[in-house]
Amino acid sequence: MSMMLEAKNIRKSFAAAEILKGISFTLDKAQVLSIIGPSGSGKSTLLRIVTQLEKADGGSLVIDDIPLFSDTPSGCVYNKENMKAASRKTGLVFQNFNLFPHFSVLRNITEAQRAVLGRSREESEAKAFALLKKMGLEDKAESYPYQLSGGQAQRVSIARALAMDPEILFFDEPTSALDPELTREILSVIRELKEEKMTMVVVTHEMSFAKGISDKVIFMDKGVIVEEGEGDELFTNPRNERTRLFLSNYD
Repeated sequence: MSMMLEAKNIRKSFAAAEILKGISFTLDKAQVLSIIGPSGSGKSTLLRIVTQLEKADGGSLVIDDIPLFSDTPSGCVYNKENMKAASRKTGLVFQNFNLFPHFSVLRNITEAQRAVLGRSREESEAKAFALLKKMGLEDKAESYPYQLSGGQAQRVSIARALAMDPEILFFDEPTSALDPELTREILSVIRELKEEKMTMVVVTHEMSFAKGISDKVIFMDKGVIVEEGEGDELFTNPRNERTRLFLSNYD
């Protein structure tokens, strides 16, 4: 199995607050990694760095054999050309959808395809309609985000990310803004993507879901990885007392 992502000693501070204190992990192609932990542990900051929405202060990151940044004697140096190439291999689904409110559903999915990938209108729309059908939303192409339920909006945001043909799909608390019934809709979509061998990183508070879908699990707290496990091992037999305490809240 080929490695899709390798993070080493990633560090990040905001002002005097050290948010990430040396995070290292790897992810192989077609694996699903869940990142769990209390609020404020650095999970979302880590995701923002890996998807280039935030810059690291130090460490190194390689995505699909493309080095994005690394430590040098003069500090953490980014490779701009590689950043551009790597950005086309990643997709991010936000917890609050981040759809353009003044664009229709169809345009939300086609806009980046045309602007970034250079696809024609016909090609980008064909891709969009295929993904909307996959999401059970083929009748919503001309709707606007305010006309959608939370679950529908999140499925549109997943379709938008998939339209760019990412090698890795990242989810930042994809169900946090949804009620339990709509949460099941989104988790079902993610399970289907796993069956299709999509490489994914999921930051989530849905412990039973993470247990069922994950090839690897990372538990973070206070900017460090406290424990890492394979599959449901971390949930059924956590070795660290802090992990056990955290998981006891979800029993």
